[in-house]
Amino acid sequence: MSSAFFGLDVALRALQAQQTGIDVTGHNVANANTEGYSRQNVRIVATDPYTEPAMNRSTTAGQLGTGSIAKDIQRARDAFLDTQFRTEDGSLQNALARQDALEQVETVLDEPAGVGINGLLNKFYSNLNLLAGDPSDLPIRTNVVEQAVSVTQAFNRISGQLTSIQQGINNEVVSNINEVNQITKQIVQLSKTIVQVEVNGQNANDLRDQRDAAIDRLSQLVQTNVTEIPKGSANAGSVTITIGSQVLVDGTTNTQVDLGTTTSVTNPPFLDVTFGTVPASPLATLGNAAIAGKIKVRDVDIGGAGTGYLAQLDTIASNLITAVNTLHATGFDLSGNPGGAFFTGTNAATISLSSAIQANPSLIAASSAAGSVGNNDVILQIAALRDSMASVIPPLAANTPTSLSSYSSLITDLGTNNQSARSDSDIQQSLVTLLTQRRQSLSGVSLDEEATNMVRYQRAYEAAARVLTANDEMLDKLINSTGIVGR
Repeated sequence: MSSAFFGLDVALRALQAQQTGIDVTGHNVANANTEGYSRQNVRIVATDPYTEPAMNRSTTAGQLGTGSIAKDIQRARDAFLDTQFRTEDGSLQNALARQDALEQVETVLDEPAGVGINGLLNKFYSNLNLLAGDPSDLPIRTNVVEQAVSVTQAFNRISGQLTSIQQGINNEVVSNINEVNQITKQIVQLSKTIVQVEVNGQNANDLRDQRDAAIDRLSQLVQTNVTEIPKGSANAGSVTITIGSQVLVDGTTNTQVDLGTTTSVTNPPFLDVTFGTVPASPLATLGNAAIAGKIKVRDVDIGGAGTGYLAQLDTIASNLITAVNTLHATGFDLSGNPGGAFFTGTNAATISLSSAIQANPSLIAASSAAGSVGNNDVILQIAALRDSMASVIPPLAANTPTSLSSYSSLITDLGTNNQSARSDSDIQQSLVTLLTQRRQSLSGVSLDEEATNMVRYQRAYEAAARVLTANDEMLDKLINSTGIVGR
């Protein structure tokens, strides 16, 4: 039969189990507003029953329950939901990175009244037409010079601002790479501690929350695939994190990403991101996340060879230089001298009006014949470039558009890309918001629910205390009030 003290043991275990429940509930309440915290639950289970030792069936009622214990403390967490969230959040950060950068480009290429390239080119061509009406008029020639300077300065300014945006994005990429390496080191250190804690059967819930928060941030920067090493394996409880087929974190070790030693193929001024730090390291598989989005804007949208905004702007400036200079060289200035270069430079960053013409507007070669001051053949041809380049300039390809139409096409292309980035970010934001709500409903702390749990554990604790008191009174009666006959 069971001991007379059996009831005390049952009551004690009940008190301890309910006390654990109260402690965990208090921990949940304390972290109700802690970012990344997952609600914790106590798993209270019945202990093994007491069985009377006997060869035959016991004459007692049967197995006697021995109470309950707090088996373990578990996190409310869904690994599949975490994977979904990280994938969609990474895509959101990719879209936001592109949207932010393209909005900066849109601001630079914006066409405010009178100071945008489109407006300045219109004024330049309008003044050329005025000059064609009176090629000898020096004030009009001065206006042409002033408008030409304004056009070249606009090209210079926009080219410089696009390059600055590109450099700013590159600085962010470098910062993000350093952050990736810091996060992977943090994940490895947390995994080592988790392994040490859980080897004895405990759950390192708070440490796991910290690691999951770090993985969430890592997944915003690079697209990750996370797998936990199962129980029974070496370093059980640690994680393996891959980017593509490259193992970024392997249990309790990590591999760094770095800037390569060779320049990007699509954008020579900037370095590629490599997996590993040795010179022969392969390119890192960044996937669909923030760093990849920034690199795409840096190397393709802005810096892409031939199609990037800088390349398009350079092409417009280069074609303008070629077309105007080719025609200007066929003309004669007011003194009857052959026309020299009207523009200098080769692209948007270097285009400039000839310093000689800036100093002396009479050097503009408007006439097609030496000594014919009223002749306007050449200046008319230059003014006609507003509508057609290729038809009057043999060095340019037959399908070369005008500077005005080319710039309008650039603005349209930018608007389309920017709208696409906004649409992508809006869609991804909706998905991330939905998944965040689902995560919060599962892992977030509800103060109402915790208040209910607190009352449940409190009442169970009080009931266990009553059981303990009842057993104490019985033992007191047995010990102090029996066996006194004959005293």
